[in-house]
Amino acid sequence: MARSERDELEETALPAVLVRRSDLPVPLTHPARSFFGGLPKLPPQFEWPTAEVRANDTLETVALTFVAQIDLAELPGSGWSPFPKRGTLYFFCSSVFVGEGHPPCRVLYSPTEGGAYPERAPPSNLMPLAGTDGDAQVKWLDPALDFHSKVEFKYPLSFRLFRDFYFRDDAVGGERMIEELRKALGPGEPQDNDLLQFRGAAKYEKDEDWPFNWLLITYVVRSVLWHVQRDLTRGYYGKPLTDEATVELKRLRAGAVGWLERCRALTPMDDVDSDTKASFRSWWVDVVQAYKKMDGQVRTYTGELAADLGNAINHTIRCMAAQHADACDDAPAGYVANLVRQNHWKTPAAEDGKRRRFRTALHQMLGYGSGPQDATEVHLEDMLLLQMQGDLAFFDWHSNVGGVLHFWINRDALARRDFSQAVATYECD
Repeated sequence: MARSERDELEETALPAVLVRRSDLPVPLTHPARSFFGGLPKLPPQFEWPTAEVRANDTLETVALTFVAQIDLAELPGSGWSPFPKRGTLYFFCSSVFVGEGHPPCRVLYSPTEGGAYPERAPPSNLMPLAGTDGDAQVKWLDPALDFHSKVEFKYPLSFRLFRDFYFRDDAVGGERMIEELRKALGPGEPQDNDLLQFRGAAKYEKDEDWPFNWLLITYVVRSVLWHVQRDLTRGYYGKPLTDEATVELKRLRAGAVGWLERCRALTPMDDVDSDTKASFRSWWVDVVQAYKKMDGQVRTYTGELAADLGNAINHTIRCMAAQHADACDDAPAGYVANLVRQNHWKTPAAEDGKRRRFRTALHQMLGYGSGPQDATEVHLEDMLLLQMQGDLAFFDWHSNVGGVLHFWINRDALARRDFSQAVATYECD
C-alpha cells in the first residue's frame, strides 16, 4: 500500500519544546530561573562574553547582549532530550544584525540550577541594543543614561512539548504543524489588530489617555528631538535645507528642549495633570502639522512620529511593569491590555502553517525550527539550541516578526557538552 504524504511526514517528526514568554516584563528581582532578557545569574567563575562587533563600518570589542537563560531542569519530558538533565544555558549575541548573517555569539553552560547565583551586573562595555547607529536603535534611549538601552526587559519563560516536522512550503506539512501547535497552545485567539500599530496622528490627537506619566513625555520629546537633529544635520538626501525648513526645525527643537527641562524637574513615573496632558498633546500635534508642511523638504515623514508615539507608549508600560508588579495599574487599561494581547497565540490560517509563519512569535528549542531563508537547511544535521523569532518584546533591535535568530550546535559538541562550538544565524524576510 502506498504511503500517504502524512505518513511520510510522520517519519520526520522530532520532539521539540515551545518557549513561551510572559505577557509583560517583570522586575529584575523576580525569582525566575528561565527567562529572556534581564541580567544573567552567572556563576562567579564565568566572565561576561565579549566579541568584535561591526558598528559604523569599524570593528569594536564589546560585551555581548544577554538574550536568554534557560534552566534545563524546567524543560518538560525526560529521557528523549539530548540536553543535560540538569544545569543552565546562557545565551549571548550581538544585537547588530545589519549585514550579519552570522552574528557573534556565545553560549555558556553551568551544571548548577538557574537560581543558584545572583544577577550579574552589566559590564561597562556592554553594547547598546542595535549598536551605536542604525534604524533598529530605540531613538529615545541614551546609552549613557538609560538602563534599558543596553539591557532587555526580563520575561519569565514556560515550556510546552510539541512535535516538529520537516517540510518547506507544503500544505500537508502546514496542516500537521498547526495540529501540533494547537495541541500545545490551544485553538488561539482572534486576529485582533494592534491598538497602536499603524495608528495615525489624528487618532492620537483625540485620545485623552496619553501622556499618562512624565517618563512617556520624556521618551516622546527625545524622539522628536532625534528626528529634528537628524533633519538639521543631514538635510534632505543630499539637498540643502531651505531657509524656511531650517527656521521651523529650530523652532521645534526649542519647544522640545523646553519640555525636556520640565521633565528633568519631575519624577518619571508621576502622573500628569489634565491641563498638562492637553498642553503636551497640543504641542505634539503642532510638531506633526509642522512636518506635514515640510513634506518633501526633510527626511522625516509624519507617519514616523505617530509610530514612535505608539512604540513609546508600549515601552513606557514595559518600564512600569519592570518597576513593580502593580505599577501598570497607573497606565490606561486599554493600552496595557493591548500590549498583553500581542503575545497571545492567534488562530492560525492554513497559509500560516504552510509557510511556518505565524502572527505570534514562536520561540523553540530542538526540532527543525523555522526561517525565511536557508539556515534550517544548512544546519539540518545540527541541534537547534534556541530559536528566537522577531518579537515585540525585544523592541527594537529584534522586533521584526520576519526575523529569526537561531543558536545551533554540532551534535558531537553537544554530546561533549562543548558549548563553545555554538554558532548563531540571523535571517530576515
